[in-house]
Amino acid sequence: MKNIPLFVATAVVLGLTAACQSQDSAPVANSPAASAATQPAAALPAPLPAGAVDLKPGVAEQTPREGYLQVISAKALKAEPMQLRLPAAWQSDADRPDGVKQAPGYRIAYEAVLQWIPQGFGHQQVPASLPLYAPNGRDTLASFRVGGLNLNVPGRERYTVTPIEPRKPLTVRGTLYAFLGRNEQQQPTLVVYPYRGRAGGFDDSFKKVLLPIRQ
Repeated sequence: MKNIPLFVATAVVLGLTAACQSQDSAPVANSPAASAATQPAAALPAPLPAGAVDLKPGVAEQTPREGYLQVISAKALKAEPMQLRLPAAWQSDADRPDGVKQAPGYRIAYEAVLQWIPQGFGHQQVPASLPLYAPNGRDTLASFRVGGLNLNVPGRERYTVTPIEPRKPLTVRGTLYAFLGRNEQQQPTLVVYPYRGRAGGFDDSFKKVLLPIRQ
């Protein structure tokens, strides 16, 4: 487990798993939810109390890197304990018979308020609205997008499309997957996989967002 970060190592010893595949392309059949039903109840983490985690930094990871889509607020609606598959970058020992491929975590349904701050239009008129592509939860790595071509493939829709107006808050619902772990102070924490982890073509898999769990 030499490539797994310190703040996740404790959770790995407890039987870690993970919920991510390739960037924005995890097939529905391979989503974390697909394997949850086969896991024994004893392997699942304890229920997550309502309001125990500030989800705002985690939801922000699902917005564009450029920062034109801001998260004003976010709250959990339901946190479902389950076993999640480890991302490929965390599976360096997965070829061993005892290689850990899963870890306890949560599928968190949330409600968030987003705001679109127009960028890059220069002297051009800002559109009255643009389509907001919100991940529908079927793809574990899909992120929010504003404008552009329709990202949905007929029969495999991964996004809910809603008009968003500039600088006007919009309430949306989404799904966040997070692993149960501990930070460097050994305090319980949720570890959000880096949805925005790619920079310059390299997968920055060890740059993660930690969401402290309030006691």
